[in-house]
Amino acid sequence: MARSISAEGALGALQLLQDRSLLIFDFDGTLADTSPLHAQAFNQVLAPLGVRVDYPAIAGMKTRDAMEKVVRQNGVRLDSEGLEKLSVEKQWRVRRLIEERLVPLPGVADFLSWVRPRYRLALYSSGSRGTVTQSLEKLGFSRWFDPLICADDVTAAKPDPEGYLKVLQLTGVAPGRALVFEDSDAGLQAAARAGITAVDVRPPFDYSFILGLPPEQTPAAGYRWQP
Repeated sequence: MARSISAEGALGALQLLQDRSLLIFDFDGTLADTSPLHAQAFNQVLAPLGVRVDYPAIAGMKTRDAMEKVVRQNGVRLDSEGLEKLSVEKQWRVRRLIEERLVPLPGVADFLSWVRPRYRLALYSSGSRGTVTQSLEKLGFSRWFDPLICADDVTAAKPDPEGYLKVLQLTGVAPGRALVFEDSDAGLQAAARAGITAVDVRPPFDYSFILGLPPEQTPAAGYRWQP
């Protein structure tokens, strides 16, 4: 049965890793702390309408879906064209912020470097392909993930499992051989509905848990994927 696990200890997370061949990562809030950047971009765009965004309430949603939810909850009436215009402007603003300020979460770079020769890495993000690709390039992780599934590639966003099911289909990996790393309730629910065990990377999770273990306790390099 798929489950969501808060990996507080090294050995608990290590046991999960030993039975997997595919690691699937969310991006926003999982590999990089993009939440403040997205929140700032939303608020900059919506400030002229007198709207203040509670970003945790929309984290993990597609930009267009999040924009529609926020304006509706605040009693702002916009047609489809108006929503699309705001969504495009928000994406433009967040990409500028990413280029200026984006850094990986603590321990992410070392952890990804460690798992890369041992597992196949995939990524499923609710962000647009342009924003996610730019972010990965900024962090030095370009072409580390295959497949890379973004909002552009699915019709139903998280918590719908479509994106995770698509990753399994493209890789040919069974759900029990995959492990998801997520930071949002919607993402964790999507993984569970796809039948994949997920690790909740919100605190107290620490990516550095694996790096301090002696070699005899860590999985040997098995799956070697070269982009």
